[in-house]
Amino acid sequence: MSHERAIADESDQGTEGPPIKLILLLLVVAALITFFFQNRHKTSIEFLWIDVTWPIWAVIGVSAVAGALIDRLAGWMWSRRHRD
Repeated sequence: MSHERAIADESDQGTEGPPIKLILLLLVVAALITFFFQNRHKTSIEFLWIDVTWPIWAVIGVSAVAGALIDRLAGWMWSRRHRD
């Protein structure tokens, strides 16, 4: 009986608590939410032929989404290049 308990205890090691990536993701999301609420002023955006006035939180949000997409694309290209 004690042998079975020892095996069960060994299999549970390393599974306690949330993973570090989840904690980091939550911290980044909390930081973005803080930026959104602290930066509600409007600003002028000029990009190529586009000239608009947006709230700063929207600019931060679009930038964060663009950064995430670039990261995913670069990761996909990196893994595809090393796979071949």
